[in-house]
Amino acid sequence: MALSTSPYARSKLFCYSLASEWPVWLRVFVGVGVVASLAACSTPDPNQRVTGSGGTLVKYSSAQVSVDLTATERNALAGMRDRSFVGASSERALTAVAAALKASGYAPVTVEADTALVEGGRSEVLVQKWRELVRGVLKARLGGLPAKPDHQYTAALVSVRPAVSGPGVIVRARFDNTVWDSNGDARTKTVLAREDYDAFFTKVDAALRGNAAPLRP
Repeated sequence: MALSTSPYARSKLFCYSLASEWPVWLRVFVGVGVVASLAACSTPDPNQRVTGSGGTLVKYSSAQVSVDLTATERNALAGMRDRSFVGASSERALTAVAAALKASGYAPVTVEADTALVEGGRSEVLVQKWRELVRGVLKARLGGLPAKPDHQYTAALVSVRPAVSGPGVIVRARFDNTVWDSNGDARTKTVLAREDYDAFFTKVDAALRGNAAPLRP
């Protein structure tokens, strides 16, 4: 006995049979269009700024994403980025900050005495070399491997200003971290780990107590 089918089911069967007769290139083209339409409907993160885009379905370039801090994160940063050093002069503080950054692996470190700013950068490899080689071989042969963090760069910007009252200075630090993945895409966000700021200020204090050599022009 033949089973009856509804008009909706018959129309679905007709569409499926019609699509199955399409050339392969046409089916791929339609499928790509459907996926692209779905991706376009996704809501972007308002705290992320894409400064470069390398495509979604077809990877033709790298993408760079900058993540802005939320109001809660800005408040958290405000509570960890400043440290007072009583009795220290601006010159001694700048010298100590530079010494602390160098001790933390930042190079080069530049000091601008006229603006009381210190800058430095630190590069780090996140995976072992042999893992990079194995992944490169697999990606070349198989393709489509998910991206993994590959290396990172941390930029330090430190300012020194006189204390509000009494002798001493206030040192303000900010660390911005950029991570590149195995596809070449980058993601930048301000470091919010309190232990990183505490460790830096501890080294600044140690440099001040150790009477670091003064800066030379």
